[in-house]
Amino acid sequence: MPRMFALGISRVVHTGLSAEQAAKGLERAMVRGPLFALDRPEPGSAPLRGTIDGRRFSVVRRAQFRNSFTPVVEGEVVPGEVGCQVQLSLGMHAVPFFTLVVWMATTLSLALYVAQLEALAELALGLAAVSVLGPAVGYLAWRLDVETVVQEISFAVTHLEPPAS
Repeated sequence: MPRMFALGISRVVHTGLSAEQAAKGLERAMVRGPLFALDRPEPGSAPLRGTIDGRRFSVVRRAQFRNSFTPVVEGEVVPGEVGCQVQLSLGMHAVPFFTLVVWMATTLSLALYVAQLEALAELALGLAAVSVLGPAVGYLAWRLDVETVVQEISFAVTHLEPPAS
C-alpha cells in the first residue's frame, strides 16, 4: 500500500451488500495501477485507480490530468450483522504533502531573513503571502476532490453489478 499523510478526514459508508459484494463492486469501479499515472479515462470507464488486497484498498479518483493533490483513500470493507461498512481514511500522498511543508518553510525563512534587511522590507510581505498562497491553493484543490471520491466509492459499494443481458 502507498504511503499517505492522513489529514484527519475519515468517512464510513454503510451498505446492505455483503462484504464480498461490496469489495467486488469496488473492484469493478477501479483500474488496478499506480496512484499517480496519466491514464486519460474514457467516458463511462472506471472512475477510480489503485490497489485492492482482500478487503483493504488504496485508491484515487482518475482524472484527465495529473493532479498531485488528489485525495488518497485508504480503506477497509468490514462485515457487519446486516451488510457491511466501508471505512475510509482520506489523506494526501506523502510526496506533495512534504513538498508543501518544505515550500512553506523555505519561503517563510526567506521572508524572515529579508524582513531583517531594511531596504527589502516590502519583499518580505510578498514572500510571506506567496508562502501561504501556494499551500492554500493546493489544500483547496485537495478538499474539493474529497467529496467526489467518497461519492464514487459509495456508489461502487452500494450497487450490485447489473445483470448480463
